[in-house]
Amino acid sequence: MKGKIFVLWLSAMLLLVSFSGCIGNDNKPAVVDDTAGAKETVTTVPMSAEDAAFVAFLDKYKQRRLFSTDGSSVPDRAGYRIPLEIFGNLPAVPGDFLLKTYLIKVGKFFDIGALPEGYWKQPEFDPDFSRTGLRYWREVKDNDYKKTHWSTSGVRSYPYEQYVSAKPGYMFNVSVILSSDWSVETYQGIRIKVKFLSTATMADGRNVNASPEGGKYIDMKVTPEEFLLTPAYPIFTADWSRKLTFTGNISNDTPEGTYILSYDLAVPSSENSEKWFMQNLNLYSEGVQMVKIDKPYLQAFINVRQ
Repeated sequence: MKGKIFVLWLSAMLLLVSFSGCIGNDNKPAVVDDTAGAKETVTTVPMSAEDAAFVAFLDKYKQRRLFSTDGSSVPDRAGYRIPLEIFGNLPAVPGDFLLKTYLIKVGKFFDIGALPEGYWKQPEFDPDFSRTGLRYWREVKDNDYKKTHWSTSGVRSYPYEQYVSAKPGYMFNVSVILSSDWSVETYQGIRIKVKFLSTATMADGRNVNASPEGGKYIDMKVTPEEFLLTPAYPIFTADWSRKLTFTGNISNDTPEGTYILSYDLAVPSSENSEKWFMQNLNLYSEGVQMVKIDKPYLQAFINVRQ
């Protein structure tokens, strides 16, 4: 089985090229008021069958199908009908994985910045994996590992809608997970460019207008600012997803109002471009900034009040 996966990786170089771009979506936003400094510790929290909201989540959302029916809180990957070697480079799945992803989905878990990589490096962390992602591996397996095209560019950003309440003179952090899109087989060089939006459409369809002067009053930094995303396909590689942490310092003279933090993707420095190209040759890509998107990679609503 490993041999077939390796052959698939190499044969992609001879196939047709296509671009793909996508942003992870969710029905309910996460509320964020997180702090920096992740600790690689995991607490196993037993799920309670008496939690009516959690039971309703399991009944309603397709993602529940990724888990066994014995009450397990970790993905049942043996039931995916794809080689388990695909997940071999990922960290161990935490024991409370399903419960934690549920809390993030419904906005009851706030500290994404401190979330260990054992959660957000799993493809199941993004609810869209069960809806659209898994089929890429199933389809190529059903087709005897034959493909007609390969994807050179595309990312996902989750959770893309977040909220912060703060005061002038305060500091805040917002974290988001940026990952290679499901079918991307290249090493993508990326630089993050922070920006503020003047308007945004929320997940529930409401339009929100904001002050366009966020950059004037809020000093923003992002970590990391420049990095390499590694392939998600046909095998999830070690850095297929990265945690971005946006740290904002709100000046004392900031007017009350709403500011919408977002970001764009840009070409990395020439030094890194040359280095990453020499390391990965024609598996290296910088095309993601050319992919047109239908919504921002992030819209973090910063509500500033005295």
